[in-house]
Amino acid sequence: MEQLNQLYEQHVGENVFNPSHYAPVLNQHELSAFFQKWLTTIDLAVLSDLFFQQLQNTLPLCGLKIQWNHSDITHGTLTSQPYNKRLAVRQGDEEIAMIHYSLSRTLAVREWQILQQLHMLFKNPLKNGLEYERIKLVATRDNLTGLGNRSNFDDTMHRLFSQAKRQPCQFALLVIDLDKFKQVNDQFGHSQGDKILVTCAETISTCLRDTDFAFRFGGDEFCCLLTDTCIDSCQQITQRIQQAFKENSLLAQHHISCSIGSAIYQNDDTQHSLFMRADAAMYRNKK
Repeated sequence: MEQLNQLYEQHVGENVFNPSHYAPVLNQHELSAFFQKWLTTIDLAVLSDLFFQQLQNTLPLCGLKIQWNHSDITHGTLTSQPYNKRLAVRQGDEEIAMIHYSLSRTLAVREWQILQQLHMLFKNPLKNGLEYERIKLVATRDNLTGLGNRSNFDDTMHRLFSQAKRQPCQFALLVIDLDKFKQVNDQFGHSQGDKILVTCAETISTCLRDTDFAFRFGGDEFCCLLTDTCIDSCQQITQRIQQAFKENSLLAQHHISCSIGSAIYQNDDTQHSLFMRADAAMYRNKK
């Protein structure tokens, strides 16, 4: 018990032993049964959901939150009860994640031992899941701006089309092309050009809703996919982006504006036709 306690952060609240809640510490066979399920996936969302469900069947758990870097994933309902637990996941001296266990009551001593056992066992599958998440992020993000890349755009477009075919809904595509960007590269060099691109990406992102997606399509061209939208809201977001460009000091200093074309999904659209309509609208606006 003392060795286990040395591995993790201090928990919150007092552990009160209650004989009616006594639960034996899991044996090797029981631990193996847990571990075998975790080996079926390295997808972090699926893996953490499996972990949550298993703990719910074993302990009075009502919520689970895993935090790493600036990201987190939550299952169930998180509460602010005084007997919740917070355990770190470490790799050497480095803390790579923190798991918050939201409990419906105080744990008995043996239940606390079980939680620590399962937390320790979950460490390696969680590391694999976090590494897979990192690789996915690298593969789907533009290195310079942090927005989704072309591959991510294609995948998201495909997913929205599939959803629209199953359940009719409207979404929109914005194609955004920077005006007067080439002269920045020519006069001030690519370092300043990169700074402009990062600023444009941040400006576009701040104008979108949480449910929308932004991508760097290539060069100085960006795309946005707006979910659950109509013509009016699409126009509002377009105007918001253009106004934000005007108000940004760096972009205004270099006279950088943007031309935007939009297209609302129609039932007979293909991914190609939707993009071509938005792209043609962008070029009309640029002229």
